[in-house]
Amino acid sequence: MSDNMRIWQQVEKTDPAATKSAKVNGQDITSIKGQHMIKRATEMFGPVGIGWGWRVLEERFDQGGQIRNDKGELLGNEVGHTVRIELWFELDGKRGVVEQYGCTPFTYKSKWGVTTDTEAPKKSLTDAMKKALAMLGFSADIFLGLFDDRDYVAEREEEERITKAEDKDAEIARQKQERLDWLKTSVDLLGSAVTAHELKTLHAKFVRDATRRGEEAFATRLARAHDERKAALESKEAA
Repeated sequence: MSDNMRIWQQVEKTDPAATKSAKVNGQDITSIKGQHMIKRATEMFGPVGIGWGWRVLEERFDQGGQIRNDKGELLGNEVGHTVRIELWFELDGKRGVVEQYGCTPFTYKSKWGVTTDTEAPKKSLTDAMKKALAMLGFSADIFLGLFDDRDYVAEREEEERITKAEDKDAEIARQKQERLDWLKTSVDLLGSAVTAHELKTLHAKFVRDATRRGEEAFATRLARAHDERKAALESKEAA
């Protein structure tokens, strides 16, 4: 493990149970719970205030666009809350510092009318803290977009089930049987492909999934099933 990537590689993976779906500016995203990142930072550096922590450098309320009612009458302006923090941590006797901003709508127009969020300062602080920790690699898989891939999420769920299982050997055995069942199903689907295009598409997907799981033997078996079905289709066309 590269010393430069030491922190990153220990904290980059996220427990799917610590995530939730959210909508930001009309886009569906995966959000990580702030408390989970605090827990992971504590595991890495030690208790807050001893091994790591933060200091608020700046806090302000910024006026935004106008808010008007359905009649076009001016009701006021949107207001956003912004905080800038210095997140510090101790590692091997050295002190590291990361600066980041956190932003949250404070006064804005919602479907219920003009709304003021009194929790905005707390949310901005959590936002800044999460962004600062992300720069160190915490929950990097989310910020890299890997949680948009359902197969990746399924892998993480399997890994977490092993980590949390009381009988880890039994859980490992169960997951091994699931993978063998998956291989059988995949081989059967390749064997039932009716066109060369369908065969190629299925094979590419299955090999990608097997490679991601580190199942090289599965990839070899899938390649054999692909070649067998391809030969059968070509023979059928020739006839």
